[in-house]
Amino acid sequence: MNIEIKNVSQKYFKSKNKSLDNVNMSITKGVFGLIGENGAGKTTLLKMLATVMPVQDGTISIDGDDITKDTEKIRKYIGYLPQKFDFFESITVYEMLDYIALLKNVKTEDREHEIKLLIHQFNLQDKINSKINSLSGGMKQRLAIAQSLLGDSKLVILDEPTVGLDPNERLRFRNIINEKSIEHTIIISTHIISDIAMLCNNIAIMKKGKVFYCGSIDNLLELVEGKIYVDKLHINDKIDRTKYKKIISIFRKKNTVEVRFILDTPLVHAYKKVTPTLEDAYFYIMSLDEGDQL
Repeated sequence: MNIEIKNVSQKYFKSKNKSLDNVNMSITKGVFGLIGENGAGKTTLLKMLATVMPVQDGTISIDGDDITKDTEKIRKYIGYLPQKFDFFESITVYEMLDYIALLKNVKTEDREHEIKLLIHQFNLQDKINSKINSLSGGMKQRLAIAQSLLGDSKLVILDEPTVGLDPNERLRFRNIINEKSIEHTIIISTHIISDIAMLCNNIAIMKKGKVFYCGSIDNLLELVEGKIYVDKLHINDKIDRTKYKKIISIFRKKNTVEVRFILDTPLVHAYKKVTPTLEDAYFYIMSLDEGDQL
């Protein structure tokens, strides 16, 4: 599946700023990650892709179909998890999934098998007949993810899917998504960069409605190579923040403090250059101003 987003902009009524500003990106089969600060425009873009918000300016096409002109056709193969999923609280887990399956026109002969498979995959077997209002927040989130995968959706759009999941369930989620990614296109927006690092080959980083990077993680790490450093200090030394362009982390050990930071041009040779992680690269991109070159 090929998704082309061209010159897409969005401005909310009475707002001076654009929530999306000339966004361009290409997305293909596999898992695509969307990361950025709050208010970057990620959710707005996902709503457009899910056909629940109209495209104001620009075009979005999925396998050649225009998302504005061919909306009903596109909706048939989309699975969507919004940032906040509203449940019918008084029905059971099975009834909720059965209802979503009916809306997605899942064949009668396939519906029960598919629902029970998802319930098993998301570790909800003992809650199959429980009412949704009796579930914990994490259980509701797992159920919300499961409904997005019903009907063998070709395009799955997940907005902050791992919020509220404990480490074991996040691992379960990653395994399910990795398996699904072989035959599907999955777009994930999240603040949890470790999930993106483990799931995605390609990402987009957004800031203030603009795309500051779109491409492979490997290429991004190459671009940031040589810009991440560590300064080792004694545990009792005061950290002089004026020495560093942007501190990424401060890690305290028994007798030392390690300051991990961004520096385009090292000022002294005492700093140790380190191999960048995706988190390092993300913070480097976020430190750039519009028009800065990587």
